[in-house]
Amino acid sequence: MLRLNNVEVVYDRAILVLKGISLDVPEQRIITLLGSNGAGKSTTLKAISGLLKPERGEITRGSVEAGCSTT
Repeated sequence: MLRLNNVEVVYDRAILVLKGISLDVPEQRIITLLGSNGAGKSTTLKAISGLLKPERGEITRGSVEAGCSTT
């Protein structure tokens, strides 16, 4: 499971770009983030992947895997 709990991300120590994001993704599930330009979709994914450090809240990591399986 991947869990985000009340995550906040600040750019350049001045611009709050994510505030209070919480999200649960159960194992073996796929979710989609939808929103307009500037809504925080890419920032959320950067926080999950570790490219950005959350100022507050926590990210409990499961695993993030790319690719698809053919069966």
